[in-house]
Amino acid sequence: MGKFPTAPYQSMTFEYLERSLHRIMCAWGNQFLDWDDKQALSRHVWEQAEIVRRLRNRIEQFPGLKAGAPVSKELEILANTVLMATDFEDAVNGIYQILSNALVLAYDHFSQSVHPIHDAPTHEIIQEIVSIKELQRTWLRDYRRRNPHQTNQAYQQTIADCLVNTKQLQSPLPLKGQAAEQVGLNTTFKMKEPRIDPSWVIRPDKEVMPHLIADFANNIETRRLFWAIGYMRELNLAIAQLKWMYDAPYMPWAFHHDESRHMWDESRHGDSGYSRLKDFGLKIQDIGFTNASKTYPALGDPTNPLTPKELYEAVFFIGMVAETGHFKVKREAYADFQAGGDMESAEMMLFDMIDETAHVQYVKRWLGPIAKHDSTIDHANYEQRASEVRSQKQVEKNLTAQETRQLPRQTGDPPWDQYQHFLQVMRQICPLSNAQSCPPRLPLPM
Repeated sequence: MGKFPTAPYQSMTFEYLERSLHRIMCAWGNQFLDWDDKQALSRHVWEQAEIVRRLRNRIEQFPGLKAGAPVSKELEILANTVLMATDFEDAVNGIYQILSNALVLAYDHFSQSVHPIHDAPTHEIIQEIVSIKELQRTWLRDYRRRNPHQTNQAYQQTIADCLVNTKQLQSPLPLKGQAAEQVGLNTTFKMKEPRIDPSWVIRPDKEVMPHLIADFANNIETRRLFWAIGYMRELNLAIAQLKWMYDAPYMPWAFHHDESRHMWDESRHGDSGYSRLKDFGLKIQDIGFTNASKTYPALGDPTNPLTPKELYEAVFFIGMVAETGHFKVKREAYADFQAGGDMESAEMMLFDMIDETAHVQYVKRWLGPIAKHDSTIDHANYEQRASEVRSQKQVEKNLTAQETRQLPRQTGDPPWDQYQHFLQVMRQICPLSNAQSCPPRLPLPM
């Protein structure tokens, strides 16, 4: 029990590596293929952000210590070795098995040197972290049953050698010479284009969204189908946000924490929409799913890092245009679904609005700090600009709706038949009592 002075310094080792794991998850996470695994990864990134938050808060409670303070270069070498996996499946094992297992063993050793009474808060943090990692280990066991894989021996051995050089993470390393930088900065790593199950690709004869846009204002059943599909496709945004975080190492940790929560919320919105579609017996293969590299907004080659200006524009569009611009139509949908007796669809709208109220605050908090990294960004009147962009998007969407009404809208046209089929399926399972009486509402804003 006599090693109390080393405990806070060892926490700095843990904070660096846990933050590195967060960044490595962002780096490789868009390669998961299965819907549930994409959802799990989003949850893991948020859990990882919370692990880092716990450690940082505890470190800064010790006089004279600061979270994110310099640590040994050997820790960066270890983290970079895990990042530079030979392929995606090796990276999964590097993240969730090799490095995480080493950390759990180090936490167990660490807990023996932390007084259970005098330093009970640190004990509690360790227990919380280990519990989170146990849940992730359980997920990995299931994932490997579905996706068997043997880790490349050279990759595994190189990580093992790094762990030897870092004393198995069981004692603080002296800071000699150059300090560790963030994982990935001193490597050739480049993110890959997001992987999407080929069966999710939108087929022209299946895409009903143009008809939903055309009928959005005048048909509550159309709006219910629109929101279920729209939310399902918000998983695209969560996938894109992994890149936002990985490509912004210059931003403070608090940005990554907020963005991790934003990303997890968007992945849950995706699950909300898909859950509702499945309630009606509809599958993602029936609906289609767009690729994140072509959405929110398209930013060229997805393997190239985002510039601060590109990041600013992406964050600006989501928070100040898309999320801000949809509050009115979402409140209308919540009230109409509730009045029509579809409480689950109403609840889906309610929780989205709660989340997105926080998201707008995140965006307002971080647009200014992002802008400081590029002198060409004009941030001075960003709210006025957002209002102007929303107005222009409304004009464009109204025009799109008018144009779509000129398309074939009769039996025998594949998209129209698909659209009517979806409405009929939903009507049979959960009819809306106000399907005929609900008055017209605002048109879709963008």
